[in-house]
Amino acid sequence: MHQLNMNKNTGDVCNLTYLTEIMSGKKTLIKEIMDRFLIQIPEELASLKDSIAQEKFASIQSYAHTMKSSVSIMGITILTPILKDMEELAKAGTDIQKISELNNQLTVICNKAISEIKEESQSYL
Repeated sequence: MHQLNMNKNTGDVCNLTYLTEIMSGKKTLIKEIMDRFLIQIPEELASLKDSIAQEKFASIQSYAHTMKSSVSIMGITILTPILKDMEELAKAGTDIQKISELNNQLTVICNKAISEIKEESQSYL
């Protein structure tokens, strides 16, 4: 399992290079994807938290899998191993405590990413 190194979390967690490249620098499309991310991620975090509280392993696995795509397009590579571990543990139906700990790390990083994207999206108006 991967452990979050909080020292790595002192700088930006997002790298929007990939998004900019695949959208060919088209600001309206980039802004649209950013806006979708800002709505989708908080909803998914809330649903994931509920699934963990109810120990719904299939739902946890599904949300972790779905979120991998969302965070990768925003260049939040630090979350890939966390989501992968959550998905694997949920698939095995084991260690809800570890899944909860990983979710705490996920939430902290996602909240930082949301702040960064909100700030960055202002330059795409």
